[in-house]
Amino acid sequence: MRFSGKTILVTGASSGIGLATATRLIEEGAFVVAVARTEEKLQAAWAGKPGIKAIHCVDVTMEEAVKELAEKLRVAGVTLQGIVHAAGIHALRPLKLLGADELLRQYQSHVVSSVLLCRFLNAARVWAEPGAAAVMVSSAAALRAGAGTIAYGAAKAALVAAMQTIAVELAPRKIRVNAVSPGVVVTPQSEAFLNTLPPEKRAAVEAEHLLGLGRPEDVAATIAFLLSDEARWITGTNLVIDGGLTLQ
Repeated sequence: MRFSGKTILVTGASSGIGLATATRLIEEGAFVVAVARTEEKLQAAWAGKPGIKAIHCVDVTMEEAVKELAEKLRVAGVTLQGIVHAAGIHALRPLKLLGADELLRQYQSHVVSSVLLCRFLNAARVWAEPGAAAVMVSSAAALRAGAGTIAYGAAKAALVAAMQTIAVELAPRKIRVNAVSPGVVVTPQSEAFLNTLPPEKRAAVEAEHLLGLGRPEDVAATIAFLLSDEARWITGTNLVIDGGLTLQ
């Protein structure tokens, strides 16, 4: 198995892409450090299940919380062969309703959290060297404009830019950093949004994806590849997984 004996930290591990990715990694032999913000959801998803090395309830947008997490891992002697940052929020706000608070909230959720994770895990020296890898979950919204996605799309685009610079800085230590940009994937979060749409609007969203809407497992498989030794010569890349959305 590709990840036998390896430990990988996954944020957003209580649902959606994060949960599917953690599940996939465990199936391939990894131990997972599961991180999410809501303790009840995290415990419901993972308590008592095999393959989980530790469970941490952490708001990864808060500097002290991320610093404390990194220090806990260091003290526990944890060495991470991989990091998957799948935590994040989504909200639609058209220009006429968009204020600074929502812009900052999206930036904090997607960009600040990513940089803080890399900064403090790097400072704590809990990454395996060489050979560790990180994957950040961006979005096709960073590449394809859509009404109401100003704050979300801009934050996800900034995440890709941050990822590329982090990849450059960590390359001397042979730590790889990449991103994936999914289209609309059917998760509890996206389903809540899709259910608010009139039937014809939902059909239009589905039709924009030439191969249909995605599943969390589709993204998890690609993340697993980027974490694996098969991708040892890939860093600073943003891999689009969108069922053909950005071709439209």
